[in-house]
Amino acid sequence: MTEIDNNRSKSSVGYYLLAFITLVLMASLSLYAINSGLFNRFRGNKIVERNIVKSYIVGNTETGRIIEADHKYATNGMNQSMLKGSKLKCFGHEFEILINQHKLCEKSHDIDILILISSSRKQFNERQAIRKSWGSECNRNDTTIKCLFVIGNHRLFSDGTRDSTRDSGLQQESTLYKDIVQIDFIDSYGNLTFKTVFSISWAVRYCSSAKYVMKTDTDMYVNTYQLPFLTKKAPTKFIGGYCWGPSTPHRDRNSKWYVSFKGYKENKFPPMCSGTGYIISMDLVLTILQTSEYIPFFHLEDVYIAMCLKKMRVTPNYLHGFNNMKPGFNPCSYKNDIITSHGVKPKELETYWNQIKSCNVSVIPENVYKPRPLLRVH
Repeated sequence: MTEIDNNRSKSSVGYYLLAFITLVLMASLSLYAINSGLFNRFRGNKIVERNIVKSYIVGNTETGRIIEADHKYATNGMNQSMLKGSKLKCFGHEFEILINQHKLCEKSHDIDILILISSSRKQFNERQAIRKSWGSECNRNDTTIKCLFVIGNHRLFSDGTRDSTRDSGLQQESTLYKDIVQIDFIDSYGNLTFKTVFSISWAVRYCSSAKYVMKTDTDMYVNTYQLPFLTKKAPTKFIGGYCWGPSTPHRDRNSKWYVSFKGYKENKFPPMCSGTGYIISMDLVLTILQTSEYIPFFHLEDVYIAMCLKKMRVTPNYLHGFNNMKPGFNPCSYKNDIITSHGVKPKELETYWNQIKSCNVSVIPENVYKPRPLLRVH
């Protein structure tokens, strides 16, 4: 081989080596961009329907083991640091919809309030009790109230594996009653923030004609006789319920609401409303969703909404008739004075409602909306 041929051979080897190194670097950069979320910054906040690729998976079933471990991860700030360290906006709510009710508000242009009820797959009895009681005032053609149960998907077993069984009964229930939305993320206490923010984002997309949105739970009595009177007088840019002023985080590790100093460094939570039941005007729902993009995930959903409100410089309203406990039952009081009652069992709810129906409405509609000073707590 001549010296020229030898040099050509060396040049060819060098060329192919350089090309190989370049390809490796490009692949590495592409993988980094995908993992860090660089490509996601150009995507809008949209609810992802079934058979469409999910673009945000923090808290989804793919990463549910992290979110599910409430005290191990969510309370020590791991979720916040994960989100802050990524290129995504602080909070996302793009989950796949497994069951939808996109026509719930389609033919109704005069909706006073959409009630979003946080439920789970196994709570059929609770849902039935609501349908037979205060929920019977919802979803009829002659009513201005719509009700929707919001349900997650999987749960985790103690060994960290997922219950991935499909509940055909839930699909049948949805087909029959047309009042269920199911979303694909792990249904857990630590994921209530995802559930709540997704719920109000669903309201914006599918029920934007509603003047107000209410978030509540399946163990609640909600006075659907009085709510339309309340919304007639409530203002815009409004959130109200059983609300209190600044409060101290629970630092006891044995507490259900434990928050570490790493998870939340401030000495006080901002003013907030009990997650058992609160009402938001639709214009404020939109602002909360926009603000939530820049507020890091926090596992206590009532605190998270309060953090958004603080950023927006909005103060919640404590309203007469809203309770986070269960007042003693009196049928006429529950019809004319009590707006929400917490901790009501399914059989109780049906019994209460049958007695409540026998009472006359004696309240003056204009007096139902009664804002009060925020409760003072430690």
